[in-house]
Amino acid sequence: MMSEHKKTIILFNPMPVKHPVAQPNKKTTSLQVPLVNVPLSLLALARMVRERFDVRIINAVVDPDYRELIFDACDHALCLAVSSMTCYQIRDGIDVCKAVKEKYPDLPVLWGGYHPSSEPAQTLESPFIDIVIRGQGEQTFRDVVDRLAENGSPDSISGVSYKDGSRILHNADRKFADINTYPAIPYDMIDVERHVKGYKFGTRCLDYYLSQGCASGCSFCSEPVFCSRRWSGLLPERAVNEMEYLAKTYNIDTFMIRDSDFFLNVKRVKTLCELLIEKDLGSRLTSVNARMEHFSRIDDDIISLCRRAGIHEIFFGFESGLQEALDAMNKVSKVSQIKTCTQKCIKHDIDIRGSFMVGIPGMDVKKEVESNFNEINSLICAYGEKLEHLDVLLSFFTPYPNTQLYQTSIKCGLKPLETLADWGDFDQFDFKAPWFPQEYFDLVREFRAGMPWNSGCDFEEWRRFYDGIIERLEEIG
Repeated sequence: MMSEHKKTIILFNPMPVKHPVAQPNKKTTSLQVPLVNVPLSLLALARMVRERFDVRIINAVVDPDYRELIFDACDHALCLAVSSMTCYQIRDGIDVCKAVKEKYPDLPVLWGGYHPSSEPAQTLESPFIDIVIRGQGEQTFRDVVDRLAENGSPDSISGVSYKDGSRILHNADRKFADINTYPAIPYDMIDVERHVKGYKFGTRCLDYYLSQGCASGCSFCSEPVFCSRRWSGLLPERAVNEMEYLAKTYNIDTFMIRDSDFFLNVKRVKTLCELLIEKDLGSRLTSVNARMEHFSRIDDDIISLCRRAGIHEIFFGFESGLQEALDAMNKVSKVSQIKTCTQKCIKHDIDIRGSFMVGIPGMDVKKEVESNFNEINSLICAYGEKLEHLDVLLSFFTPYPNTQLYQTSIKCGLKPLETLADWGDFDQFDFKAPWFPQEYFDLVREFRAGMPWNSGCDFEEWRRFYDGIIERLEEIG
């Protein structure tokens, strides 16, 4: 049994990129990696075990001495738990776990998050990882650490994959739970001041989420693998009370909303906005995620209500100006809806952040690139001289494990990634697919660097730049 002294649980968020990106003095953050993020996934776990254990949350993006902090906590630790997406976090996480295992070979190492949930067996093939928490991890994590505290095995715990000698075993999936059954995210367990950031609407912006999961089935995205297309939202009253507490306690003027789909339940959104207006927090909501096929059908009175409630910016995964590409992604949306969403946001004075990607396997590359360039230019022209209200992100398609488009990518020439370490060297920002010719790759990167948010150019300078890019695109092939 556990001693009277609380055992330590170490929760670690590795570095997402090898070299932090900085683009100072630019209008927005299209080329920047938003490193200063609240480790919401770790806090979601910490809230489940904080009463019984001494929880140490170590976030590499704000803790420059994170390796030393981890080692200092290992002497009396029950386990080390790592959260990882498909990016450099894997490489950094492996390096840290290897070093820990060399000194503490019997310390259980747990991994969770999008990547381990997508590739549990491959993750456990690493000699430095013992247990994988799959999917929504709150209850699973609590069950596992309780079992470890009793020197037991994680066998029979739903949502777990683990090693039993040389065997890798997978327990049954755990049912996706209503997040209203969990305690509030415990921001008091981190140094909030180090996680507050400036954003274009305010100087004290903090990450927050009002829902987990996503009901959509986009074939390029890890979310359907992670949550099995389940979604759960906080009750509006609870969400507003939590935001009010955070705003007053930490002097927050802006919340960056980390939901995958904020507008899934429009009735809930209406109630939420009415409560925000009633509370009159004076806080702005930014990066509020919307699917364009949903938002394009929302009535103007609801959008107006959202704006009065403080929603100043909406994030759209436009993804492509080519319909064939949208269909291949299973986006269930139309290119024409980009214009509809843009017009609605302009009408209601709501800023747009929009993402596009090129390199979808099976597409005519020139047609795909040209369609995306044209659609991005149309967005820019819609705003004209008011480009401070628009921010466009352009990336290259990245084939994430066990997604439908990963299998398509294999058929189109992608060499399968066979180890966890292989994924750790994966460039999730500038992935160069074997089917995407170098001349198009280089031109897309030049186009992206020249967009107003990355180059600082004004509208007229952009128009000249764009005309030149299109001329060069016509010359390729």
